[in-house]
Parts: sequence; structure tokens; C-alpha cells
Amino acid sequence: IGHSHRPDQSFVVTVSVGVALSRDVPGAKVERLITEADRALYNAKNANRNCVRIFDREDPNQLDLDDNVIDLVRTALSQERLSLVYQPIRHGLARKIVAAEALMRLTTPSGKSISPAVFIPLAERTGGILPMGLWAIRTACRELLVEDLVPLVSVNVSAVQLGSRGFSLSVVSILSELGVDPKRLAIEVTEGLQIEGQAEILQSLRELRDFGVRIWLDDFGTGFAGLSCVREIEFNAVKIDRSFLHASATPKGAEMFKNIVDLVRNTGCETVIEGVETKAQEEIARQHSVDLLQGYFLGKPMSSEALRQLVIREVMEKPAAIARSA
Repeated sequence: IGHSHRPDQSFVVTVSVGVALSRDVPGAKVERLITEADRALYNAKNANRNCVRIFDREDPNQLDLDDNVIDLVRTALSQERLSLVYQPIRHGLARKIVAAEALMRLTTPSGKSISPAVFIPLAERTGGILPMGLWAIRTACRELLVEDLVPLVSVNVSAVQLGSRGFSLSVVSILSELGVDPKRLAIEVTEGLQIEGQAEILQSLRELRDFGVRIWLDDFGTGFAGLSCVREIEFNAVKIDRSFLHASATPKGAEMFKNIVDLVRNTGCETVIEGVETKAQEEIARQHSVDLLQGYFLGKPMSSEALRQLVIREVMEKPAAIARSA
């Protein structure tokens, strides 16, 4: 399959596949199989991609996968194996970078990446997400906001973090220590289903909002975050799930995309669409006046230094573009 937008010289789509076999473990839980398949997938990617890797339970390095990752999570901060990458978020009409989403990454001592789909749930289950989450907020604010690379940074926060005692105070302390305006930080709530009706979580969100931190709802329309959640909590922005944009190529999908954008806009929230992967998808989002756009077509996750270079390059190119048009 041809792919002219690849950043390398291949110009074709390649496929990496990770496999886990359920027959190997009678009664194996689906979550475990998904985790094993995901580990096999990352093995395939680390083997130069475009190949198939099968999870091998006879491999000593693959045994007790959860325990291995839990150990990595517990020592992630002290061993400095956590890092952040940032995906640009652009203004829907002006197309300029107005924000960035911080995404957490974890590597093994050998340098291999562990999927967030693997280590984040384990970090939440063990409580490791609490110090890791505060580290992410502090690091994102220091790398992007203190350096004034972008006007705003968003950081994903789970129900576990929001429900922990003193979370909002810890966030406020970080912002005060770094001298960052709270309005430049957006907290993305990733588990809408679990926050409804939870007094501690709702109180934490209210405290953050009262202090000036922006509150965003992620994955709207997937069933995990419904209208009742939007009604119960005063969000500043709502991220519409990418599946609606990707289905907009058909008349029925286009109508549904329009309806959900209008629905979010009518709540008074800013509209954000992620998963913009083609020029056509960007045009569809702009036709419906979506406020903010995010996706691989507009910028892949990158280091803070790479983001700095991108911002500088775009600022320098803008006057040249104006001169050419004149």
C-alpha cells in the first residue's frame, strides 16, 4: 500500500504484529492476553518492524510479565526511566501550535519501550501513578511552560489520581513553585465513567478549576464519558473521540460527526478533535469550525527540544510565506 507521507524513504505501509496464544494458558484472562500481545508487538517494533513476533512464555525475560513491569514502575522515577513526549495541538483555523499534550513513556534498563497500555494500568493498580503523575505535571510545566514554548500544556490524569487525598493541593504547589499561570495547564480526565458521582473526585476537579486550571474531558462519545458527565462537571474543553472523524468519509458518518461537534459546542465547551491523520480529515474538522486539532498529520509526539525546533521553524517560515504571497 503506497504511503507518500512517510517520513522515511520507504513510501509504503509496513505492519508490525504481536501475537499471544490463548490455548497456551487455559482460562487466561483477556487482559493478560492483551498485555502479552502488546509486549510481543513492541518486540516486533524493536526488531526493525515489519515482522511478526509471538509471545513466548518459555522465555525467562517474558515470565511474570506483570511483576516485571511493576518492578519497573516502582523504580521508574529513582532510575530515571520515565520521560515525556509532546504532541502539538493546533488552532483549527489559524493552524498555529497553541498547545501540546504530554504523553508519558517508560523504558527498560536495556532501553526498550513499554507500552503505556501496559504500564499505566499497573501503575494505577499499585499506586505508582501518584508520584509518576505529579512528576509528569511538574516536568511538562518546566519543559514547556517555564520555557514558554507553547501557551498551554495538557496532562492526562486518571480517577485514581483525582481521588487521592491532597492531589489538587499538590498540583497547585507545583504551579506556584514554578511560577506558572494555572490557566496554562489543562488536566485531561481520561476515565469519565469512573468520575461520575465520586465525591472526592468531583471535589478535586472543583478545587483545580477554582484555582484556574483548565479541565478537559477526553474520549467523548466512546461510552466512557457521556452527556451526564458533561452535565455534572464544568469542563473547559471536550475532546471528541477520533472514531467520529475517521467515520466522516461516509454521508452517515459525516452527519454524525457534525451532530457531535454541535452537541459539544452547545454545552459551551471548546471542541477538540484528535486523530487527524490526513489533509482531508483536517479539512472536514475545519469545515465544522472545530476549535483545536490534534493528530499525526499535524504533528507526531516528540521531545521538548524537537517541539522547540518545530515552533521556531514555523515562526520563521510565516513571514517568508507572507512575503511570497505579497
